[in-house]
Amino acid sequence: MKKLLGMFTIFCVLGFTTASFVQSAPTVIERSPIIQGTLMKIDGPFYVIKDNAGKEQRVHVDKSTLFIGKIQLGAKVKAEVTNDGHASALQKVEG
Repeated sequence: MKKLLGMFTIFCVLGFTTASFVQSAPTVIERSPIIQGTLMKIDGPFYVIKDNAGKEQRVHVDKSTLFIGKIQLGAKVKAEVTNDGHASALQKVEG
């Protein structure tokens, strides 16, 4: 009986140890693309940002977009966007 109990204990310890390794495995965090430039136009739910390379990029905003600072035409802004062009955050930047 003691031998059986000892084996059961070892299996439990090994099982919990393995489970903790699985839970602590590193995860991949995907970063959202960042668009930085000057806010050129507001066209309904789309903001047009002229990036530092001179290319105009349209980003979609809605009530889920986090606005940080006073966002107005001509402001330098930084937008964190999803792969489909939705701005999850739009921030006024200095400079």
